[in-house]
Amino acid sequence: GRLLALTLSRDGNPEIYTMDVRSGALNRLTRNAAIDTEPAWMPDGRSIVFTSDRGGSAQLYKIPAAGGSAQRLTFEGKYNAGADISPDGRRIAMVHGERGRYRIAVLDLDSGRMRVLTDGSLDESPSFAPNGSMIIYATGAGNREVLAGVSVDGRFRQRFSLQAGNVREPVWSPFGK
Repeated sequence: GRLLALTLSRDGNPEIYTMDVRSGALNRLTRNAAIDTEPAWMPDGRSIVFTSDRGGSAQLYKIPAAGGSAQRLTFEGKYNAGADISPDGRRIAMVHGERGRYRIAVLDLDSGRMRVLTDGSLDESPSFAPNGSMIIYATGAGNREVLAGVSVDGRFRQRFSLQAGNVREPVWSPFGK
């Protein structure tokens, strides 16, 4: 709780930084002509997953929180962005885009295997449940944006009905909240 990860364009190009909450001191982690954005902490606090187009299209990368070299994590598809990490740090949920469709996918970090879990055309903003078994996300249904959920194995899917309004960027609370 003493560091924040953020995207900052202070030098004209979006880069990933950490900021010490008490002092306000910044530590620049990325140095690339590409756009680096959407940082997400790994649960152990040692590294950060972020989206970058440094390989020619939006893909996920991981970098040590103290700085160092970025490691590319995703290789399937032309677009992988918006990472959310499972509470145990073993999986990463993301928006996976291919052929004009954007779906929720999960990357197993142990095996490197990616699995597309949803079948919508514009599924976005995945968020893991505190126990890691489900992912909620926003998706289109007719002319509305609704809340949906999928199990991490893709077998169970559900749309949640809300009386009015559009759902955007849902996030699951931690245990006990």
